[in-house]
Amino acid sequence: MELILVRHAEPLEETTTDGSPADPPLSDRGRVQARAVAEWLSRRGIHRVLSSPALRARQTAEQTARRSGVEIAVDDRLRDANARAESYVPLEAMKAREPVRFRARLDEYRDSPRLAEVADRVVAALDEWTARCRGERIVAFCHGSVVNVYAARVLGLERRAFLEADYASGHRFLVSGTGLRSVQSLNETAYLPI
Repeated sequence: MELILVRHAEPLEETTTDGSPADPPLSDRGRVQARAVAEWLSRRGIHRVLSSPALRARQTAEQTARRSGVEIAVDDRLRDANARAESYVPLEAMKAREPVRFRARLDEYRDSPRLAEVADRVVAALDEWTARCRGERIVAFCHGSVVNVYAARVLGLERRAFLEADYASGHRFLVSGTGLRSVQSLNETAYLPI
């Protein structure tokens, strides 16, 4: 079976003032990216669409689910490593505006022991779905942290964060009937408009 992880499309920046987690919607560019993802995936024959509970992931998934004629299954275990943060600043925006702060945040994130917990819950969720849906093509709309920890586990890497996953990028994995996982591709974006 094939498992395709798609990082959500570009969201807006958001900071809450009441202590609740930031949950931004897609930007205009993000909506264009979501349509491009749906077009790319429509040629692949999708059997099941999963999503993180984050609005940006669900909005990215909506077009693909509609075109594939399937419902979105929201799985909380696919949430972002920073799902409870009061502010969401796209890393790309931070990288452009504050490169030193971006580098420090990225280094802190890559060395975070919290990623071990994220990896365990993500891998458990995706292993459960792939075991339940043998022979199907599943697409899971998620976050860069989810893509990183799953890919690292499949590749046997100690560092759980090694990839700067682009917005709306596709990451394809094959899972055999015995549960053997392999990487088919990482960070695909050729289907996205420039």
